[in-house]
Amino acid sequence: MAKQESFLKMRGVIGDLSFSKHRTRGYEVRTKGGVSKDRIMKDPNFVRTRENMREFGTASNKSRQIRRQLNNLSRGTADGSMGNRLLSLVYRIQKRDSESVRGSRTFRPENAKSLQGFEFNRYSNLSAVFSAPLEASLDRETGTVKLVVPPFDPRVDVYLFQDATHIRFSMAAAILPDTDLVLPQPMIAETDYIPLIGLYGGADLYSLIPTPSAEVVYTVVGISIYQQVNRMFFSLNKGIHNALSIVQVDLPEE
Repeated sequence: MAKQESFLKMRGVIGDLSFSKHRTRGYEVRTKGGVSKDRIMKDPNFVRTRENMREFGTASNKSRQIRRQLNNLSRGTADGSMGNRLLSLVYRIQKRDSESVRGSRTFRPENAKSLQGFEFNRYSNLSAVFSAPLEASLDRETGTVKLVVPPFDPRVDVYLFQDATHIRFSMAAAILPDTDLVLPQPMIAETDYIPLIGLYGGADLYSLIPTPSAEVVYTVVGISIYQQVNRMFFSLNKGIHNALSIVQVDLPEE
């Protein structure tokens, strides 16, 4: 693929040339071509392509539901590649469906455990920011999800970013969307602003899910980094150090 080296930075189509700007490679130019959409949709030689397209569309819908469901929690933390990374993960999980025929494979609940450990910010890992264990538990009878933030010493258990003065934990639990409808956004629980000086005594955070629940329930935990200035708290470096992760996925039979 050719790159544009002149001072003219172009986007669009001129004749058979298509000009665009890639996120990392810069301005590029390529020739138009390829197989027509009509042929792809009708030609028997492209049956596998059509199957892949259907499954990719299903995965895209599932990942979009999850993003929308967690929008309030991930805003200010998720990096620009989060959507593509989540879609890629959902697509891989979907391919593990061993019961449906190719082209009709779906995200099956028994494979949902693979969501566990997904990081919404590739620049900041939850376990790297906070090294002490975070324990989450689900009571399906009451619909209560509990996260235990243990007592800790910030000098030992927290990665101390320059100019950071406080951190804050957040947690939410949600039922994994399993229909075309997007489920309501989950209830978010947060700690107070925790100073990065002195010992912290720990806290319990709670989130609720509808009951009775026989669906996949996943728990998301975040850590936000702040700088205090004149009694006001500001997200450090526009949130680039904030971390958010799916820490637990509970299957219906568990």
